[in-house]
Amino acid sequence: MKTLYRLPCTAVLLSLAAASHAQHLPTAAPAARPTQIVYLDANRHRLPSEAGAVERQETAYRDSLSGTKRTYFLPSGKLKSFMPLASVRKSLRHGTVSEYYENGQLRYQATFQAGKVVGDLLTYYPDGTLKRREHHLPDQPLAGECFGPDGQPVAYFPYEQMPVYSEGAGDKAAVVRAVMLNTRYPVDALKQRVYGIVKVSFVVGADGRVQDIKPNDIKPGEVPKGIARAYESLQDAAVSAVRQLKPFAPGRQDGEPVAVSFTVPVTFRIQ
Repeated sequence: MKTLYRLPCTAVLLSLAAASHAQHLPTAAPAARPTQIVYLDANRHRLPSEAGAVERQETAYRDSLSGTKRTYFLPSGKLKSFMPLASVRKSLRHGTVSEYYENGQLRYQATFQAGKVVGDLLTYYPDGTLKRREHHLPDQPLAGECFGPDGQPVAYFPYEQMPVYSEGAGDKAAVVRAVMLNTRYPVDALKQRVYGIVKVSFVVGADGRVQDIKPNDIKPGEVPKGIARAYESLQDAAVSAVRQLKPFAPGRQDGEPVAVSFTVPVTFRIQ
């Protein structure tokens, strides 16, 4: 903070001091954005109001970039998670992240620096028994151990496990191959020689089934009016191809099945 010195009380000196001070006033910090509130259903879909919601998320900005996200159970209103973010827009975790069971027991805790875990990652059963301890150090192999509900050691398994497609090698390339095998080129797009890549997002639910299939949005002016309908046909064909995917082995978080979002590119090419 700038120190203000007391000057002799003459009109000239007071005038000069005021002018000097005015030139060096600190620039006001950008005003923080208002708190954002989002309601989510059991499938983590956004809802327009609290009706039917099982979670409420409150994102509070510290400044124009960073902030904190708090999630609450509904209807109890008890804290489910606390997440400090270096960048709200990028969901870049920075600081100690904590998650809780609805009974108030700590479920998960880890410290992040620029989105990466540093030090210990700990998880617990609902009664407080330690379930997992992982130690993360830069440029060193992950060290971890897991425990059963009785506190006895069990075989280690990764905290996060991606869904595995039941057909093929199981990796994302296998998913893309399966989608391309299911893809049929729309006749109207062929006639107009419309081609390109359509990105399709979907969710593999906790039961392994594909749901919430959506093509990428078309930005205004991105597709010429003359071929807009043909491009929509490509989108419809891409969605249809994804819809034909067989169930996955679901993704898991700390051993529990969870829903996981995917995006796959569907390529339409005219030979």
